[in-house]
This record gives sequence, C-alpha cells and structure tokens, in this order.
Amino acid sequence: MKKLIVLLAFIVTPMATSAQSFFDSLENTDGVDMVLVTKDMFEILSKFNPKKLQDSKEIKVFEMINDLKEFRMFSSDNKDIANKMEEMANTAINKNKLTELMRIKEDDSRVKIYVKATKNKDYVSEVLMFIKGVNKQTNGMAEAMIVSLTGTIDINKMSDLADTFINNEKSN
Repeated sequence: MKKLIVLLAFIVTPMATSAQSFFDSLENTDGVDMVLVTKDMFEILSKFNPKKLQDSKEIKVFEMINDLKEFRMFSSDNKDIANKMEEMANTAINKNKLTELMRIKEDDSRVKIYVKATKNKDYVSEVLMFIKGVNKQTNGMAEAMIVSLTGTIDINKMSDLADTFINNEKSN
C-alpha cells in the first residue's frame, strides 16, 4: 500500500506543478515588479460599451480582450534575477513548444517574441515576450521583463492594433 501511495505521489506531483505558471515563483521574489490581469478582469472590461468610444484603436483593444484569459508581466533591474528570468523564459519556451515570431538585438538589448499556435493559423493561445538589456535609466545595470498573454488571441486584430499605434506615433 505504501508503495502505491509513493507511486501515485510521483505521478501526480509533476501534473500539479506543470499546471502552474512557469513564472509563479517570481511573484514573491524581492526585486521583481509584477502585474497580473485575470480573465475576470477582462470580462469586466469587455462589458464596457465600446460603441461609446470615439477612437478606433480603443474599440480594437476592447475587441481583442474579449477572449483573453490572463496577462502577466514581471520586470526586474537586478542582474541575478534578470538571468534567472531568462532561464525561466527559455524553459517555458521549450516545454510549451512555442514558436519564435521574432528576435531583435540592439546594442546590449534583446527582445524575443514567441507564440503557441493553434489549428487555425489566425489565432494563437499564448504570446510570450522576453526582453533583456542594459538601460541608461538603470545606470548600466541589466534589466529584464517577461510578458505572458494567454487566451484566444486573433493575430489579425493584434496586427491591426499595432498598425494603428504605429501610425499614430508617426503622425505625432
């Protein structure tokens, strides 16, 4: 009987730990700033009437959030934590079999964006962005940021929204 219980414990433990976010441990780490927006908050936001909004980019944002489950953002300007965050992001990328969308290198900064594809090529179920670099605001110290977005994410809407923001920036 004891052998059976020990065997069940070994089987169930990995299932329970893999269900948690790869980044949960960062939430309680000193030196890490965190933002978490849950599905409940997205549902509340989606109840606002976007028809009252005048700006088309605001309407596009409301259309996008309808099917989101969770938004997580972790950031730190501590070099050791930044390195730990990079390891965690790489582990999440490999274990979740995420597909690389783009990679950017500029001086001492790196940006990586990955997605988890669905059967429908117009949608992804996860977007993971990892940013690491040296910022003048941190006096040359390393900084890192992980952004994770899960849900049903329409790539076309995201692209349209990005175009809207880029066009607004150019006109200002």
